[in-house]
Amino acid sequence: MTDKAEPRYVYGVVRADTAAPAVDGIAAAPLELIADGDVAALTSIAPDQYLEVGREELLTHSRVLEAALDKGTVLPMRFGVVLSDEETLRSDLLDAHHDELAVQLTEMDGKVEMTLKGVYDEEAVLREIVAEHPGIAQLRGELEGKPEAATYYERIRLGELVAAAFVERQELDSEAAVEDLRLHAVAVAVGEPIHERMAVNASFLVERAKLDEFDRALDAIGERKAKLIRFRVTGPLPPHSFVELGVAA
Repeated sequence: MTDKAEPRYVYGVVRADTAAPAVDGIAAAPLELIADGDVAALTSIAPDQYLEVGREELLTHSRVLEAALDKGTVLPMRFGVVLSDEETLRSDLLDAHHDELAVQLTEMDGKVEMTLKGVYDEEAVLREIVAEHPGIAQLRGELEGKPEAATYYERIRLGELVAAAFVERQELDSEAAVEDLRLHAVAVAVGEPIHERMAVNASFLVERAKLDEFDRALDAIGERKAKLIRFRVTGPLPPHSFVELGVAA
């Protein structure tokens, strides 16, 4: 039996009648549901030492939430939320936000998150940029074979033109992919590119019943852009990008 006075690590919120998934929590601690009315927090006893933000801890957090998703609807908490004891968990999370949590659980019923990332083939996108911008093609041609020192400022200008054209291309490709997939999603969250070759970074809230439609639409985009963009889709996942839980660590 767990000690109610021990600090609790919180993975997310589920309905009170949901079964806890059969996986270990962080630091191999057993999972436990702490209920208040018809909502419950999915928790484990927090480690005695300071909670490390390591790869294993992050993977465990995700693994617990994905296992919970197999059991039913789950509202994921961000990594690292620890409440001082069971009483605080009930008062500050479950009781204080009960109505909000109940509404969000209903809103997320039957829905999952699919994340999409697309990365450009660098040479392919550069070829398209040069082909689509005569000014860039002309300046690039003029600089071929000339000493770098003698064309320093012209090369800076070329780099600026290419960078601006790349940003424009990225915005167009991202918008096109998102709009095609938006038709098969309940909601969309578009993120900033996380590195310079990223074409698309977006998350989609999709009804489980429409996952096949979403996958077919994604396959069609992948075929059209196969020579330019490599896509990677992850999911079904708990709806991280579409849930906000009002509690601080």
